[in-house]
Amino acid sequence: MSLRIPWMLTCCGLLAACGSGPDLVGVRTATAVRDADDRVTVTAVLTCVPWDGSPAAGDCDADGKEHCMVATWTDSYGRNSPRIITSGVQCVIPQRVEGATVVIRSSAPVPRESGLTIRLGDTPRVVIDSP
Repeated sequence: MSLRIPWMLTCCGLLAACGSGPDLVGVRTATAVRDADDRVTVTAVLTCVPWDGSPAAGDCDADGKEHCMVATWTDSYGRNSPRIITSGVQCVIPQRVEGATVVIRSSAPVPRESGLTIRLGDTPRVVIDSP
């Protein structure tokens, strides 16, 4: 067994003994529409995920706190370093995170080329095709 394995297991045990961490706020689902001025508006539905990945059990640590959601338009799904075309951000303070909606508009017009994607959130992350 590698020397790193016992060390990692010890660290994991210490972290677990410290109690729970904060719940994670992410995007459950999203839709996007192209506006008349070629900007794109994204409507994202938020979700709350317990820090340890267990099923949600009611209230979220993040309820009633400010959350800023960033949408980034890039030129591919799978590349290691996709080119960023534009982005948008919107902050909300929902009483309840689970099911709250955030509307994000691109800061600049989005080209009408195929293959552009919109990345939302980090954990969980949602990637959808740009219209």
